[in-house]
Amino acid sequence: MSGSNLHNALLRPPIIQILRAAGFHATRPSVLDTLADLTAQYIMILASSTTAHAANAHPHDPVPVLEDIYQALQDAGALRPQLREWEEDWQGEEDMRGLEGFLSWFTGPANREIRRIAGFVPSEGDMVDADALEKEDFLTALKKKHSKTGEESRYAGTVLGKSADEHPIIIEGGAPSLQDWGSQMRSRAPYMADSDSSGVSSAPSNLSDGEGMDV
Repeated sequence: MSGSNLHNALLRPPIIQILRAAGFHATRPSVLDTLADLTAQYIMILASSTTAHAANAHPHDPVPVLEDIYQALQDAGALRPQLREWEEDWQGEEDMRGLEGFLSWFTGPANREIRRIAGFVPSEGDMVDADALEKEDFLTALKKKHSKTGEESRYAGTVLGKSADEHPIIIEGGAPSLQDWGSQMRSRAPYMADSDSSGVSSAPSNLSDGEGMDV
């Protein structure tokens, strides 16, 4: 399975849960695939915009912070209604309606219903264990189901696990790494150029002289 197909497959369960929370009980596979593609593109827009804001605001440490995410949400149109910067300057106050609306949705009944469908919030009438309020997401549960030992090592270095440890590449011939090999090649470049120039001799005079040649 290619990377894009895997990512779309991982997006399908959350989208199904959101549709179920919105009141939809069925959908066509083509509709679900379209929503997964749109969701992936939207996430890519948010991620790239956040990265760009982080690189511009603090290039010495381009790790995104909350302000970068906030600006990316503004760029994507997720915070509405929202005045432009010059309108805020003209009024002399910052427009917080978009951010307050986003926070109200995040803490409101719509998002709570999504979390309930996903299994993170108990339904009404359920017996709740205080020690098991934090439930695992579907991907973690699925990984444990298909792993007999329950270890994360089998997923290391993949999109489902942690990043694999980097190991230096040993090159035959004595160079311990690619960087050292490149340094050796750059240091040998002047000597190689001199040897090439000294090995080139002028053409014999009898070949350059066309008078003695028969046509």
